[in-house]
Amino acid sequence: MSTKQTLTPEDWIKAAFKLLTSSGPKAIRVDFLCKELGVTKGSFYWHFADLAALRAAMVEHWRRITTSDVIASMVSPELTPRDLFIRFIEDILHVPTRDYGGPMTEVAVRHWAAGDEAVQNVVRDADTERLAFLTLQMRGSGLTGPEARSRATLIYATLVGLKQLTGEPALPRMDIPGFVDAMLRPSPAAATPVIPERIPEPELEIQ
Repeated sequence: MSTKQTLTPEDWIKAAFKLLTSSGPKAIRVDFLCKELGVTKGSFYWHFADLAALRAAMVEHWRRITTSDVIASMVSPELTPRDLFIRFIEDILHVPTRDYGGPMTEVAVRHWAAGDEAVQNVVRDADTERLAFLTLQMRGSGLTGPEARSRATLIYATLVGLKQLTGEPALPRMDIPGFVDAMLRPSPAAATPVIPERIPEPELEIQ
């Protein structure tokens, strides 16, 4: 069996992600990839029509393993809302990306999206999918309306920020359970409804 047949599309995707995280999107080139894998260009075109097809496969693959697959793994009646949020955050932060460029993969994808509309659309779809899932879980935990959406947005913004800070050894490890507890705690206004004082009716003076 020839080399072009033993390599899989996933092998090319892995190699492309490694180039992306190490050298940026401009490094995703057929000649660089062939050098990385030790094959000829014919092997690349056996699997992909062109470089655009590879790049499209890369971002869709990223969305699947870091978003759709993670969300699908959360579907379990045994998980409490608190456990679900903790697991979701930890899974997104530690999704197995070693073969796809390492822990900085998402950061690299977001930087790539800043200059590529097609990639930006996929990243936006992933953000929408994640935020919708978090909002739904917030409502399931008892929060309603704008508060559920606001808390979900704050959790997601924190999550994206943590991904951006991946690899910073000087930063202490985040207390994820403590953070989730704070996010699930109802606001004082929601926990203790304010009942307005009754205004006494004026007494009528009888002539």
